[in-house]
Amino acid sequence: MLKSDASRTASHGGNAKGECCTDLRCESGLRNNYYEGKRLTPEMFRVEQQYLLERRRLLNRAIHGWGVVYGYAIAFSDQKDDRRDPATSRLKIKPGLALDACGRELLQAGDLSITIKDVIFIDDDGRRIDPKKALAGLEPARSRKDPDTHVCWRLSAHYAEQASGPQAIADSCGCKHHEWDQICETVRFSLQRIDCRKCCDGGGCELYCNCGTGPCCDADTTTREQPQNQEQDEQYILDRDHLPFKRGGCRCLCDHLTGLAPGEDCGGVLCEIEEPCGHVRVDLGHGVPLACIELVLDDCDCWTFGADVDACGPRRLVKRNDLLFDLVSGCDLTRISAISWRPWHRAPDAISFADFSAKFGPVGSQQDEYITDFAVRFSRPVRKKTISTDCFAITVLSGETEGGWLDPQRVPIVRIETTPASKDPDDKLVIAAKLIVAGGWVEDGLRGRHTVFLDDETWVEIEVRGDFILDCNGQPVDANSVGLTPAPTGNGTPGGTMLSTFRVGPAHRTKGASS
Repeated sequence: MLKSDASRTASHGGNAKGECCTDLRCESGLRNNYYEGKRLTPEMFRVEQQYLLERRRLLNRAIHGWGVVYGYAIAFSDQKDDRRDPATSRLKIKPGLALDACGRELLQAGDLSITIKDVIFIDDDGRRIDPKKALAGLEPARSRKDPDTHVCWRLSAHYAEQASGPQAIADSCGCKHHEWDQICETVRFSLQRIDCRKCCDGGGCELYCNCGTGPCCDADTTTREQPQNQEQDEQYILDRDHLPFKRGGCRCLCDHLTGLAPGEDCGGVLCEIEEPCGHVRVDLGHGVPLACIELVLDDCDCWTFGADVDACGPRRLVKRNDLLFDLVSGCDLTRISAISWRPWHRAPDAISFADFSAKFGPVGSQQDEYITDFAVRFSRPVRKKTISTDCFAITVLSGETEGGWLDPQRVPIVRIETTPASKDPDDKLVIAAKLIVAGGWVEDGLRGRHTVFLDDETWVEIEVRGDFILDCNGQPVDANSVGLTPAPTGNGTPGGTMLSTFRVGPAHRTKGASS
């Protein structure tokens, strides 16, 4: 006996309940099917618009993530010429684009100037609270260095909708009701009190996964020729543990993406807020952090914006493709941009001893320290406190008579002379460093009677240890040597060592040499 249509559908998994559903609910997205004679109603257009909006927002949050895409520069504005008046303090916000956690575009098309009356105060749970209640009991900020006495506020952008174009509609009974012709997608801003110690916390690594298991997670066998006989097969099995593994893992990214549910909490309602020019509906639960700011008291003991604005610390950023390529290339890293001995670096011929000696100052000056002409310059400022003698090394390799060994001897670097970076009144950043060596070594070890440079060509190695030197952004300097190029250094990863080598010809005794 033939099965009914309903039972046949159930047996093939088309309907787990074994029922024929007449009103299909399509959670994955319902769109219109157009045909000749289809009656188009407002509901049809709403279905179409909802489908397009939901799909676009799904792709935004699933592929791009959420955060600031570009713009939204924020600056404190005192509207008086040369003296600060907190009563007129404003924040100037430049145009920008951000994506919230629900995939909606927060587009600000022009410059905006806001006062504290233009922002919405929200609590820790993202609920709107009265500004007087939010500011009650607060004392003026005293010291940002003391987070227990300083109050910070996080400024965030929120998706908002505002109806425009009122229309009076008459129905078939002659009764009138009001509708809106358009909906303006716009942006509103909120302030939320935050622990100052968390103001600059980064997002951290969101990628976390378990260890890979199973045959697909074994060594990468794609680079090996497949075995053709039993003998090769046995050797192939023995060699598997020595083959390289797949970077990224067959498990790591898979685990991360399998458990990813972007925007799963986007079912909240928009909060309706009354403004002087009408009502606006705002999603207060999915703000995009823009800046950490301070609030101060004006001359009338009213709260207003302070001048301390950190517009990068709390931001989450959407990483565009070109930005990702720049990061892969290490465009955010500081490099060694120049070295003073550039022509000598890996030169095919030995340099003269006289030229090498001249780098250590004049002969016969009898100094406790010699400021050398061995200097490095960085592509952007580095932190002065990270520059010390252990960041550099000069090694002289001289030949031994018996066996032909090269004996390494380390030049005593006693101090580093730094060049301050411009526009750094606190003298914490430097742009260049010069090596200073012990005077006794110059007079005896370099120019003395028993100098190792007398007999034959001598190798010299100069190291700059980028792992020890932090740039102005707190990242190690990309100091890796690259081929024959003396500068700029770098292979696109933080840290590394610049190793420069050259040969020095034998010394010829001169009248000014030490005896």
